[in-house]
Amino acid sequence: MSKPFFYPSIVLDNEDPLMLGRVRARVLTDNYNDITDSITNPVWNEEKDRWTSRDPFVFLPLLPYFIYQVPKNNELIYGFYYNKDYKFQNQFYVQATFSSPTLSPFEYYVGAQKNTGVGIQYKNPVPLKNQDGTYATPQNRGVFPEPGDNALLGRGTADIIVKENEVLIRAGKTIGNIIPNTIPAANNTRAYFQLTRFPNIKQLDDVITYNQENQKTVIVKYLVEWTITNPENNLDKFTGNVYLYKLKPDLKTNSKELEADSEIEGLKSLVASTGFSALSKKETIDFINNFIITLNNQGSINGKKLVNEPPFPFYYRPSNSMYTKITSTPSTPTSQIEISNLSQIFSGIKLNGSVPTKGYSLVYAKDLTGQPFDVKEIVTPIFKYNNTPVTFGSMGADKLAFISHSSTIPGKSKINFDGTLYGISNDKYTDEILPNTSSMVRGEELLELLNLIVRFLTTHTHAFPGLPPVPVTQDGTSVTSMLTEMQNAVNKVLNQNIRIN
Repeated sequence: MSKPFFYPSIVLDNEDPLMLGRVRARVLTDNYNDITDSITNPVWNEEKDRWTSRDPFVFLPLLPYFIYQVPKNNELIYGFYYNKDYKFQNQFYVQATFSSPTLSPFEYYVGAQKNTGVGIQYKNPVPLKNQDGTYATPQNRGVFPEPGDNALLGRGTADIIVKENEVLIRAGKTIGNIIPNTIPAANNTRAYFQLTRFPNIKQLDDVITYNQENQKTVIVKYLVEWTITNPENNLDKFTGNVYLYKLKPDLKTNSKELEADSEIEGLKSLVASTGFSALSKKETIDFINNFIITLNNQGSINGKKLVNEPPFPFYYRPSNSMYTKITSTPSTPTSQIEISNLSQIFSGIKLNGSVPTKGYSLVYAKDLTGQPFDVKEIVTPIFKYNNTPVTFGSMGADKLAFISHSSTIPGKSKINFDGTLYGISNDKYTDEILPNTSSMVRGEELLELLNLIVRFLTTHTHAFPGLPPVPVTQDGTSVTSMLTEMQNAVNKVLNQNIRIN
């Protein structure tokens, strides 16, 4: 029977006194006490013999020292032997596999065997990707390395990713800590350092500007309606009335819903009316149009203003009974005359000659008819790419500190870096670094402030010698605006989250 090439083992102790990455581990099929009991002359001493040449459980890292990866206690490793016929001599190890990236902070040695031949009895971990390579949930994209990239992974939210043309150093890559068998969420505000080489440069080539109209919906305030009491006469002598109603705000009275045939009787209250009699078609059309034009101009009829406020938007149309007749099919000679007369009058009703519709329209502002629109200027940049490679470097975090060991801000204390060789603590950042550094200055915003000051100095005048400057300079710069900009400078010119000393 052949012997195995490597031996699953449990880590007993990873605190190597020599700090070489060695561990004390027991092969899973071995019994610790049986092995120590077999050591005689002298007898095994647990306190004195551990980590010495007598210790049969010391495994050396198979990876070179410069790739430092030491497992935690109770994790699984695989042991190798220089000569497998001589166990407990020249022992080496590598870190065993994990059952899921979400268990990388720590996985008990039993669960780590999930993907081996003895792991069929263990529950499957939560998959991070589907079988077609897509992510089970988009929120975890980018948290762990992708196939084809190289990486050095920390036990938690920190790692180094080396791609084909990019290096990423990250800390805080997930929202919260990595939790076993829980899909992590990517943290877009992680701390990072990124170096990238792009194959080309994206440059602005042109700018296209155009206006985009977006229809607005407004509540119609007033309604003008007209009626003809004798539309069946063939003497060209018409009698009728023009009414002005105040409309109640409602879904039916908004500019998108109100039409020539909308039924809104319960939403109207009479404001004004005027009548006419024995007018020809043309005179009737002019009479109704004059009423609409007067309302548009906020004018008066018979010495009385129609409304005491801007009437816009308002709507004009025939009454519902008139519109029903206009759109009906004639059934008798009389109805044929009615429809003909009303249709001719209807066709002549307009606020002005530019109105495309006949007989009805919305007037949303003075002299403006149709549906109201917001006009927004859209500026679209057009980019091109050239074939010149370009490199970018960037770093980001909630707070950044650029610190020189040789610099001290006058009036502030020198930052003491004792005890920080293996990392600066949260308390150190808060208690010492932030108070003894200053905000970074934004260049363009500082130039704007300096330009305002220079303009004031070069264009101000004095009423008389010895008096303060006139508050407004010759180019329009004011003392008030300059003082306001100075007050805003603490947030506009300074970035308090990027610190220097």
